[in-house]
Amino acid sequence: MKQVPKIILKVLLLIGLLIGMNVVYRLFFYEEDVQKHSDVINLVREVVEDEREVVYIGESSNISFRDDDVDKRSIGSFIGDYFPHLKVGSITKPASHAGIYYELLNQIPRDSKIKTIIVTLNLRSFNAEWIYSKLETPLQKSIVMLKKNPPLCNRFLLSFKGYDLKTDAERSLQVHYQWKTSILEFPYSFPYNNVKDWDRAMAEAGVITKDGSYDEELTPLACHFIKTYAFQIDTLKNPRIKDFDRIVKLAKERNWNLVFNLMAENVEMADSLVGKELLFLMKQNRDLLVERYTQMGVVVVDNLCSVPDEQFIDRNWTTEHYAEKGRKTIAQNVAESLKTFYPNDYQEIQYSTEQQTHFFNDCDEDKPWGQWQTLTRGQSSSGKKSSKTGKGADYGVTFEYGIKNLPEALKTVSVEMQIFQENWDHDALIIMEITGRGTFTFPVKDLITEKNTWQKASCQFTWEEDFYNWDIVKVFLFNPTQTIIYCDDIRVDFY
Repeated sequence: MKQVPKIILKVLLLIGLLIGMNVVYRLFFYEEDVQKHSDVINLVREVVEDEREVVYIGESSNISFRDDDVDKRSIGSFIGDYFPHLKVGSITKPASHAGIYYELLNQIPRDSKIKTIIVTLNLRSFNAEWIYSKLETPLQKSIVMLKKNPPLCNRFLLSFKGYDLKTDAERSLQVHYQWKTSILEFPYSFPYNNVKDWDRAMAEAGVITKDGSYDEELTPLACHFIKTYAFQIDTLKNPRIKDFDRIVKLAKERNWNLVFNLMAENVEMADSLVGKELLFLMKQNRDLLVERYTQMGVVVVDNLCSVPDEQFIDRNWTTEHYAEKGRKTIAQNVAESLKTFYPNDYQEIQYSTEQQTHFFNDCDEDKPWGQWQTLTRGQSSSGKKSSKTGKGADYGVTFEYGIKNLPEALKTVSVEMQIFQENWDHDALIIMEITGRGTFTFPVKDLITEKNTWQKASCQFTWEEDFYNWDIVKVFLFNPTQTIIYCDDIRVDFY
């Protein structure tokens, strides 16, 4: 009994030591580790700092585009067009799913200006390939530091790999186990009990061409459609259901308006390659999700069949990557649903079809340009952001435009941009690239004379008569060196 006070004292000292260490770590080291291991938090901080009222959160479907799109902006940006008096922002984490969305949304401070959350509801994310994806380990690692634990505890979890860590071989075994053991149930007789059997039969029989031969290209794609969409959601066991349920609970706690945007799938190709049985499963899962979350008070936007085949970018894989008209269709349907919350802010949109010849990007507003991920708040010539290149980020924010969308008889493109270079140790170029034709270049060091200050770089490119025979023209800063170079206020004029 005499040892009890000493034990209690030692325990209290240990607790005090841990609390002190946690305080020190949070004050002096935590942010550095967050930026190193969980820099996705910056996406959340940005929409909060910009006082966004409506936030669209999703994976790569939000930002993917086709090269010949005139307007390459995201789905979230198109939604914002319908509400010009609301501040609409996006959080985009490629390859992510509802479990990641939850952790990011949970980082939003309770006193933020955000009132409405639009969450991407991706049907594919409920299948075995995505649940047990090889990308899951890096995804889970990226959010360890954001867990609602003491910061020092999260650092220990990261150090000792206290997250979902499996080898690629282990995840592959999980996928194949699900394909073999999950029984498919139809309201009529069907010869295959599971994905394995159905996939094997499709591979053997194949997609048959009009001349009766085995199609070597479309057969693997048909098999992939089966492995992607041949599943039935078990609401008691599927982890994505638990993730979306947690998002619903979080939204209620924060008093957010909540919208689930059920993304379009290529039902036309699924039907043509596989048939009605696969469509039955896709629509059955859609109906389950719409009914479940509507009953929970969520506004569910059903976009499953809203985008035609020709608007899907990827032709040899199953993705939710859409060309311009597809993204605009998704955005319009979501915007229509938001009238429930903002009836007086909604405005009809008629996008201009007028041919443009003058383009400008100050890197602050959401423009239809590529390489948006290079935008940073570290430096700017005007506004808050610029495009940061160097140290692995070779390409600056990129102007991309379909040549056939330009008026005929143009001969020259004039390029101006503000550039900030840290030193002269680089071979950076301003490039005009004509896809399939070649490139025209200007060395940056020939255009500006100083370092550590913003200077305007100007150059002109003149093309040959066959310019209009090609598809895409691009203009960008190319910096494949270790020197950091920023560009801002980019102007591209055709005449």
